[in-house]
Amino acid sequence: MKHQPTLRVLKILELLACEKNLTLSQIAKNLDIPIGTLSPILKTLQENRYIFCKNKFYCLDNKILELSLSIKNENSVMELIKKHMKIIRDLSGQTCQMGILKGGQVLYLEKFDTNNEIQLKSFIGTTYPAYATSLGKALLEKKSKKELQTIYEKKLTKITPNTLNSIEQLYEQLQIIKKEKIAIESGEMNPQIECMAIGIEHKGKIIAAISISYLIFYSNEDFREKNKKILLEEKNKIEKTLLLNFPNIEKIY
Repeated sequence: MKHQPTLRVLKILELLACEKNLTLSQIAKNLDIPIGTLSPILKTLQENRYIFCKNKFYCLDNKILELSLSIKNENSVMELIKKHMKIIRDLSGQTCQMGILKGGQVLYLEKFDTNNEIQLKSFIGTTYPAYATSLGKALLEKKSKKELQTIYEKKLTKITPNTLNSIEQLYEQLQIIKKEKIAIESGEMNPQIECMAIGIEHKGKIIAAISISYLIFYSNEDFREKNKKILLEEKNKIEKTLLLNFPNIEKIY
């Protein structure tokens, strides 16, 4: 069942998007809404900058434009990050994933698989405990111990024998990540998989993280250093572009 008051507001905005400079009586006639009912709706929309009135004619105001630009910017930001994720995948030859923090979980938003025969069984839209993933640790990097205790009120659940099981362990790792700029998770979600991740920052806030995932079999000092360099270089490129072209973006999703 449609909610009529809400439907009236939507019809007003849709009408003004198609026909500019309409009077109160013209809007009332077009939408078959009594003037007494229509008048307070228009007043509320004016006060919130969705419409404006000049010489008794109503038009859409800047708030509508801001909302549309917000959607466009967020989509463009995703496209920017996806472009660099493909580069990371191609340079490293390994799977590249991207996620954001949702409470104490990582929400996976994008993934580019390697062309190797062995591929990771992770899916876009799934969530995993942030403390057990490199993406999650990169996203948690700036959290204080008090914030971590608020996020994880209960004891951390061990997923594999390598998974962290205390806030103290997690906090200690985050301090290392702050210095190294790279978060590494080795066999904490899957005993056979290692991942390294880096946070994407914008105006001092971590808004997303990207990772390289691979079989632990491949892991050695040279392999890690090579992929760490790739992540750092692409992180810097993403952050510079965000600051230049999307200065007001607050979140990815």
